[in-house]
Amino acid sequence: MSEISLRKKVQGLYSVIGDRGLYVNSNHDIFIGEQTLVKAGIAANYEFRLLNKGSQAYASPLLFATLTSLLKHGTMLITGAPGAGKTTGAEFAGHFFTGTSLDDILTATIQGHPQQTEEKMIARYHTGDLIKEGEETVLPRKFLQCPVKLIDEINRMDPDKKSIILRLIDTGKAVYGDTLLTAENGPLFATANYADAGTFSMTPPELDRFDIAVVVTSPQPWDLEQIYSRSDEKLNGGLAELLEIPKSLRLKESDYEKIRKEISELPKPEGITEYINFVLASIRFSEAASNDVARMTKGNAWKSLELESPRFAEHPSSYTKNELSVRTARAWQRYAKALAWFAGKQEMDEESIRTVFPYAVWHKLEPSDKALQMPWKAINDRIGFAKELLTKIDEDWTNVREEPSIKVYGAACSAIDNEKYPEKKLRNIVANAIKKIANWDDPYALTLAKHLESKYNQRVMQE
Repeated sequence: MSEISLRKKVQGLYSVIGDRGLYVNSNHDIFIGEQTLVKAGIAANYEFRLLNKGSQAYASPLLFATLTSLLKHGTMLITGAPGAGKTTGAEFAGHFFTGTSLDDILTATIQGHPQQTEEKMIARYHTGDLIKEGEETVLPRKFLQCPVKLIDEINRMDPDKKSIILRLIDTGKAVYGDTLLTAENGPLFATANYADAGTFSMTPPELDRFDIAVVVTSPQPWDLEQIYSRSDEKLNGGLAELLEIPKSLRLKESDYEKIRKEISELPKPEGITEYINFVLASIRFSEAASNDVARMTKGNAWKSLELESPRFAEHPSSYTKNELSVRTARAWQRYAKALAWFAGKQEMDEESIRTVFPYAVWHKLEPSDKALQMPWKAINDRIGFAKELLTKIDEDWTNVREEPSIKVYGAACSAIDNEKYPEKKLRNIVANAIKKIANWDDPYALTLAKHLESKYNQRVMQE
């Protein structure tokens, strides 16, 4: 019998967690492949998706916990109401996909609360060495040593304590006293209940550290029977049998590098990078920020982004108050590749990119006042808002690709790359192209014109 592939092992482990009732939630919100869309209701404003043969559907909390566990430094924020399974879902995923025992994960977990101390989270001094020898021997806490790092209710920690975690997320390192400590490779999960009197707001820099974020909803009524059928550990013991990893699906230490290599080597089809950059450019644009095209971004807007009569009132950029970071752009693509690999695709295609996008950005994008007035329920459903935003960007993308100025831009880029043109002639070609492109009154036209300026100037300096 041939050995099962690594992808099949991961898919099998995903199924085991659900089949055993450890994490049951059939609120499938991730769809791969073709579906039949059913619109129903009085105004046909409710959507239902029926899979076509060969398609797949998953619950985002468990799917992204799976992908996060496979990545070397994956970071995931899990939000939702108390008791919905935020913490247990991360614990079980961490156990099955890294092989770390549940006891070790529980021992290493940091509980978020204002009284949490650095000594309890990161490290402590060896008391004997300090008293007897005066030596500041640092002993790392299990949180740093455990391959699965879980912070329960991170938004109950005060900003000082969260800053330690942010450094760890960024660098994989922590400083205690004068000693630099390196954390064990592996996923980092953080849970956050909805805001109440005992929570602190998560700031934009804090949220930006999390590659992916999901909202855990309570199980549907038809899921409860399977949950009830699981042994009640509070009455009759633990979960030992349910937590046993099937031998045929167990991942070896060397398997993780192989999986990451397979994910990393998935090719990008032609045009994917241009699409990703277009999405980012669409969100970041702000005419209110500056008259200089290079600084027309929300990151450069110190004051209000709202104009009395903005030229691009219907542009997708008008629906957010902020832009996305380079960190987000990289995480978005990393998870899209991981999803494509998990789904058995041969490349990171547009479906993977579009599917991951809402979960990579919803916790980072702040809807504008205009967005909050739309029938998107953006004030509550940020994932739905991100999906609607991407739909608007996609509509713009379709129009852009049909715009004649795109051919002018492409021809000018080719001219700059062609060494046969003398300096003066090339400069005239580029200048005329910039004028033609800028006459296409669209934010993306300004982006393309600015790129021609930069590309041409780089060639001149190299010569």
